[in-house]
Amino acid sequence: MSATRATHPKPFVADAAVFRTEGLYTGRFRRFKAGRSARYKGGMPRVSLILPTYEETDFASSVERLSAAVAALATRTVTSDGPKRERSEIILVDDSKPAIRAAMTEWSAVFSKDLAHAEVRVLEGPHRGKGAAVRVGALASRGDVVFVMDADLPIPLERIVDFTDRVENGGADVVIGERPMTRNAGDPVRFVLSRGLFAIQWLVVFQQSLFTDTQCGFKAFRGDVLRRMAAQQIVEGGMYDIEYLYMATRLGLRIERVPVVPNPESRPSKINVKRAMLRDPRDLLRVKWRGLTKGYKP
Repeated sequence: MSATRATHPKPFVADAAVFRTEGLYTGRFRRFKAGRSARYKGGMPRVSLILPTYEETDFASSVERLSAAVAALATRTVTSDGPKRERSEIILVDDSKPAIRAAMTEWSAVFSKDLAHAEVRVLEGPHRGKGAAVRVGALASRGDVVFVMDADLPIPLERIVDFTDRVENGGADVVIGERPMTRNAGDPVRFVLSRGLFAIQWLVVFQQSLFTDTQCGFKAFRGDVLRRMAAQQIVEGGMYDIEYLYMATRLGLRIERVPVVPNPESRPSKINVKRAMLRDPRDLLRVKWRGLTKGYKP
C-alpha cells in the first residue's frame, strides 16, 4: 500500500503584521497521542462534519456540496485494489420546529441511501444554544477527523482536504481557520463586537495573544480529542469555540492556525446581539474559572 499526501496550499496572508502563516502550540499532554500512526492504516480516516442548524431554508444544497467535498478524500489513499475510503457522515443538529426537522430527516434518509453520498444524520438539538447543539453532535460523531462548521459554509470547502491532511498526516490535534481581522470593517457594530471579543479572550481567557480569530465556523479536530472535550463542555452559547481552544491549550494539545479567505456571506447572521452581550462575558468567566480550578481533565 502506498499513501499520497496532499500538498498544503500556500496560506493567504492578509497582513504580515497580523496574519502569521501558521501558529503551533505544544505542551506536555501526550495521552491522546497513543496509536496515532496506526489509526489510519489501510485507508483514509472516517470524517464527520457537524453543522448546528436552525430553520435553514437551503440545507439540502449545503449537504450536497459537503458530500461532494468529502468525496474528494477518497482518492487520497490508494491500495493495490484501488482507492480505499470510509463513508463520511454529516450530522445536522437541528433546533428548528418539529415540522422543519421532520422534512430534513425525510430528505436526508433518501439522500443517504446512495452509498456514494455521505451518510446524513439529523439529530434534535437541545434548544439551549449553538454550543449545546455542537456538543450533541460531537458526542454522537464517529469520525477519526471531525469538523465543526457553520451551516452557511463560510469557508471554501476545498479546504476540507487540507485540514483533514493536517490532522491525518501532519500531527495536529486541532486545526482552526483564521479570517482576516479586517473582515467586518464595513459593519461598524460587528467590527466593534469582534474587536471586543478579541480583547477579552486575549486579556481574560488566554492572557496572551494566541489566536486572531476564535469564532471562524470552520475547525477540524481529532475525533477522540473532540469527544473527550465535548464531554467536559459547559458553554451552551456561542463561546463554545473559545472553551474548546482554552481546553486544548490547558491540555497541551497541538493546534494549527490556518489563514483562510471567507466566502461572501450568503445570508444575514442569526446571532442575537443583545443576548450575546449578556451571556458571552459570563460564559468566558466560567470557562476561565473552570480552567484555574483544574476542572478540565485529560
